[in-house]
Amino acid sequence: MPAAKCIVAAVLLAFAPAARAGEGTGPQATVSQYGITWTFAEPARVGRYVTGDWWVVGPVTVQGVTPAPSDGRNGSVANPPAGKRQGYDDRIAGYDASLRAAFPLALKPGQSLVTTASMEKVGDKTPDMVPGQYCRGPLRTAAALTCVAEPPAADAFRPPYVGDKKLAFTAGQLRRDLLPRLQPAGQLPDLKLHERFLQRIWLDHLYEWPNRMMHPLENMPDYGREITHIVSTVSLMLLLDDPNKEREMLLLRFVQLGIDYYGVTQSDADLWRANGGHNSGRKMPIIFAGVLLGHDGMKGVKAAFAEDQQTYFGAGYHGQKALWTIDTTEARRHEHLSPDKWAGPPFKGDNDGWKSEGYRCLNGPTWVGQALAARLLGAKGHWGHDAFFDYVDRWVSEAAVGTVDKKTMKPMGYQPFPGGGFVEAMWEAYRSKADEIGADVLARSQKRTP
Repeated sequence: MPAAKCIVAAVLLAFAPAARAGEGTGPQATVSQYGITWTFAEPARVGRYVTGDWWVVGPVTVQGVTPAPSDGRNGSVANPPAGKRQGYDDRIAGYDASLRAAFPLALKPGQSLVTTASMEKVGDKTPDMVPGQYCRGPLRTAAALTCVAEPPAADAFRPPYVGDKKLAFTAGQLRRDLLPRLQPAGQLPDLKLHERFLQRIWLDHLYEWPNRMMHPLENMPDYGREITHIVSTVSLMLLLDDPNKEREMLLLRFVQLGIDYYGVTQSDADLWRANGGHNSGRKMPIIFAGVLLGHDGMKGVKAAFAEDQQTYFGAGYHGQKALWTIDTTEARRHEHLSPDKWAGPPFKGDNDGWKSEGYRCLNGPTWVGQALAARLLGAKGHWGHDAFFDYVDRWVSEAAVGTVDKKTMKPMGYQPFPGGGFVEAMWEAYRSKADEIGADVLARSQKRTP
């Protein structure tokens, strides 16, 4: 090609319009998201999924990324596995350099390239970090580039970024008619804030509590309590009447989260085990997405979930039947014992009943919203663990009694709901009729889309 034509082509490429969510563009040499840039060896056809993440038609060679990878920093992984290994940053547990992508990288259809940007110093903050981040991890952000054989539908969701099972869904498949369109109760949470919480991928595929250190500062909170509070709040917000589709993007992003989490379970089903306050909030997005997409695997997802492992039926010390435990170790169960025995045998060291009770009170408020939302969506049966729902009912009903004061051994009240008032108002307005509403949703879900 003559030099003049090369210059013209380069100029046109440089000023090619950026794709909006759900759109494709002509060939581009680079694509960028959240301060991460992927550069192709040759211009490639690209576009965005309905939630804004990039796809590229391949096979394609990714020449490089910025920020540039260095030893143990700014790692990229193709089809990252769930489990005990990660290749993003050597300051996170389970670091395995063999997982890291080397550039130039030949990316094939069916592969997702997850690229991270590391912080120089753990503990530093950024202007774009999400609320609820304690800055204990070394990652600033993460983004996914998905390689496809041909451009997906304009309303396509991104396939799961974890593993090699790339389920394909579109927004047009969503059974929006199943949303009960409830009237709001209490003050509505900030919509833009919750859209922001779900804007970027939740990098959440490392085993057990070290997972917390992999959560990027600008993508998601790092601790399970805050994660579950977001999930509970959003799942209720999306059940409200929305005639002007103001919550459409929130819906799309929450369903995308459910698709991603389901993908994680298909790679390793034993990540989110019961451990204090770490691993709640992962089950509800999957079931929510499964109901609206009509996907039986999601609705009946089989994996380790903290809420299920931390609740069971038994004989409590003051007559409770739905009980709570800090983890899966039977020796650490405490609610069958009276509080005066919580400091002694059978416990060891400081892992006693008082510590467990503290975590019980930490988890309780965040579970209320998702339990109510599951009932309202007709998903209690899909969830498949009645002890969780009975325990949440018990948690709320015992607000006046509360837990026990360690010094006086007398009941001490607590706040059964998270702050903000929305979940509490929705519970008071809809718990008594939630199962009736849910039964109607379930019946309609078994019929064809109108």
